[in-house]
Amino acid sequence: MSSVLVTGANRGIGLGLTRHLLADPSVAIVIATARNVDTATELNDLKSPKLHIIQLEAVNEDSIANAANKVAEIVGDNGLDILINNAGVAWKMPLSEPIPMAKLNEQLQVNTVAPLIIANKFYPLLKKTAAKKGSAQIAIISSTGGSLETAPMVPKEMPLTGYFMSKAAVNMLTRRISIEWKDENIRATCFCPGWVKTDMGSERAQLTVDESTIPLTKLILSLTEEHNGKYYRYNGETIPW
Repeated sequence: MSSVLVTGANRGIGLGLTRHLLADPSVAIVIATARNVDTATELNDLKSPKLHIIQLEAVNEDSIANAANKVAEIVGDNGLDILINNAGVAWKMPLSEPIPMAKLNEQLQVNTVAPLIIANKFYPLLKKTAAKKGSAQIAIISSTGGSLETAPMVPKEMPLTGYFMSKAAVNMLTRRISIEWKDENIRATCFCPGWVKTDMGSERAQLTVDESTIPLTKLILSLTEEHNGKYYRYNGETIPW
């Protein structure tokens, strides 16, 4: 039985992952984070003895540290089996128009810097699990937009360069974790959830939240050493770097 933490669980992909993790019998503890727990209505409506909801603001180092301490109390000596770094933002920024540096920096902070700091703060809990069970897993929700090889296929009418930059950088984080923590049996894998009907993806998207997160949940729960440092779509297809 495993323990799983999902960041940004108050809506969209994070909420879908949380819902399906709660339904999986192999998962004993689901820890869901939100920047504002009180306003996370849909998350609070998920009633399960497995569920623990805690506050975590991805761009606040003290908040991340406090969340790590609370998770340590929840999981105890067993540590944390799986950390799902899901929280993210995306804003349209056409390169030919004025780009506000503060907005760009915030996007990079949430999508790239925060997953690094969160992984770092939760490292002791992941290491504890890896020592006891033989492995622990970090799953990073990225995007096909972070692939340098497929970048020419993205139409110029999709002005998400800042977002794509942030995902390319978090892909590198995944590769580095898979190398630096390999000997401690902490694995890292990144995933594209697809174009999903969320606040970020819009109603024009191709997939419902369930169509994305049902297979994605199963994939994350079935990861082994062979997936370490790899890059996948929600359906298990490999994405080129």
